[in-house]
Amino acid sequence: MRAFQIVHETFARQLSTVLATTLRAGASSAFAKVEQLTYDEYIRALPNPSYMVILSLNPLPGAALLQFPLPITFAAIDRLLGGTGDAASPKRPLTEIEQNLMRSVVDRALRELEYAYETLVRVEAEIVQQEFNPQFAQIAAPSDMVLVVSFEIRIGEKREDATICVPFTTMAPVLESLASQTLFQDQRGEDPVVWQQKLESALYKVPVETCVRFDAVGLTSAEIVALQVGDIVPLNHPVDRPLRVTVDGVRCYDGVSGRRGKRLSTLIVDVNRDSGWQ
Repeated sequence: MRAFQIVHETFARQLSTVLATTLRAGASSAFAKVEQLTYDEYIRALPNPSYMVILSLNPLPGAALLQFPLPITFAAIDRLLGGTGDAASPKRPLTEIEQNLMRSVVDRALRELEYAYETLVRVEAEIVQQEFNPQFAQIAAPSDMVLVVSFEIRIGEKREDATICVPFTTMAPVLESLASQTLFQDQRGEDPVVWQQKLESALYKVPVETCVRFDAVGLTSAEIVALQVGDIVPLNHPVDRPLRVTVDGVRCYDGVSGRRGKRLSTLIVDVNRDSGWQ
C-alpha cells in the first residue's frame, strides 16, 4: 500500500503540470488516499454518468480504470474550446467530439502515469475504451479486490475527486516482489559509495530557478491601481550597488548588469557566503 501510494503521489504532481499546461488555467491535482475495496463497492460509489477510461498497463495482466467526474471533464473541455471552464456541467455522456478532446488530455496524463510507475515496474499505458455508465465498465468481477486511488482535481473554481482503480490481480506480480524489499533499498546490491556518487552526479543536473533582482520598489495600493500603459516606475537601485543573484529564492551571488553580444547578461562579482552556498 505504501509503495502504491508513493507511485500515485508522483502521478498527482505530474498531472497538475499536465492540466495547467494543457488547459492554460489554474489547475491542480492532489493525492488524497488509497483504499482496498471490492470492485462492486467501487462501482456503486461512482456517479452515473461519469467519464471513465479503461486502460491496459502492458505487460501487467488485466486492465485498470481512470475515472473523472463530469464537472471536471466538462470544465476541461470548455477550457480546450476557449471558454472559462466555469459553466454549469450537463449531466449526459460526452459527444464524439468531446471524447476526442478529452482523449488528448488523457493521453498526456498516461505518459506521466508511465513515468510514475517506473519505480515499481515499466508499463505502457494505452486507452482501450471510453465509458460513461459505471455498470458497463467491467474490468473485474464484482467480488474481486481492487486498489482505488483518489485525487482531488481543481480546474478554476471547480473541485472534484477523480479515481484510478487497479484490480489486485493486475498488481499482484509487482506487489509480491515488494514483499521482501522496499522502494528505498537498492535492488542490485550496489556499493553504497558508488550509489552516493551517482546520486551526487544526478543532483548536478537538476534544474533550479536563478534570478537577477534589483532592489524592491515600494508603492502604495493607490499608486499600483493608478498605473497605466507608458508609466515609468523608478527602480531606485544605485548604479554602484551590485544586483542580487538568487537561486530558488536564496541570495547566493552579487553581480553587475551588462551585455554579451545582443543579450542582457550579469557578471558575477562576489559569492554571498551567508547563504551557505558553496
